[in-house]
Amino acid sequence: MSRKAVLLRDFTRLFAFILLATASTSCKFMDSISPQRSYLHDSIVGYTEVKDIAFTKDSVMKLDIYYPTSATGNPSEVVILLHGGGWTTGDKFFLSPTVDQLKKARKNLTIVNVNYRLVADSVSLLSAQLSDIQASVEYLNAHADKYQIRTKNYRIAGVSAGGHLALTYAYGIDEGRNIGTVIGISAPTELSMQRLMDNSLWRNVQTLVGATYEQQTDKFIKASPLYLANFRSPRTFLLFGNRDELFSDKHGEYLVAKLKLLKVPYNYYLAPNETHDMSPRQVAETVFATF
Repeated sequence: MSRKAVLLRDFTRLFAFILLATASTSCKFMDSISPQRSYLHDSIVGYTEVKDIAFTKDSVMKLDIYYPTSATGNPSEVVILLHGGGWTTGDKFFLSPTVDQLKKARKNLTIVNVNYRLVADSVSLLSAQLSDIQASVEYLNAHADKYQIRTKNYRIAGVSAGGHLALTYAYGIDEGRNIGTVIGISAPTELSMQRLMDNSLWRNVQTLVGATYEQQTDKFIKASPLYLANFRSPRTFLLFGNRDELFSDKHGEYLVAKLKLLKVPYNYYLAPNETHDMSPRQVAETVFATF
């Protein structure tokens, strides 16, 4: 596709989103989210840690779970964490500092830190990663009594590529409505517009969807949370740094415009002086802000 054709395509899409976002001025958009009733603030006795739990059928993928013992006997809330790494690298230990921040608050919150596949042979990489996330959710549902967690209404939070996967899963895969809130941190939401990301990531995105930018543009669209968002999408929290060097904050602004139109509750925050590598403290504060 020629550069002129690419620019024309991007302009057409952006113009369409501007029309969508401004077409219904009489609608009351939900640009803030009210707190939900939860067990988060129940007193806890302490945390139990279980690491490297095999949760997929082939027992290859592992997750760590940190679950509290509630002093009241109520089940705990749940947040599922997805690491970043450009879809092709990374590990759950990347988010260990965030886990520490969450535990430090001593809330009635079970923290689930998940690994997902970084290579795939028989299916697209994106399909493999979404399948792993689905397996982690099914594992939690099956072991809710064991870990004393509530079922459904899980939070899923991802950073960078993990944020993209969290949004993609919540908007396009979670047919069981297990996810009550999705949190995208420094998360790309539109993969077909190359100019919205640093060119060092173009190859990774092409590997993710199994196509090149010169062909099959529809695959990039189908892999973009921006186009997957719908009126049934869960509450959405978006956090970006105003000094992000890899992804434009337009990723957040465009998704917010769509969520407004759909009347999906959302919260969007552009953190001052934060780069793409969001601080663990900021990530933990965002997770707690969803309750």
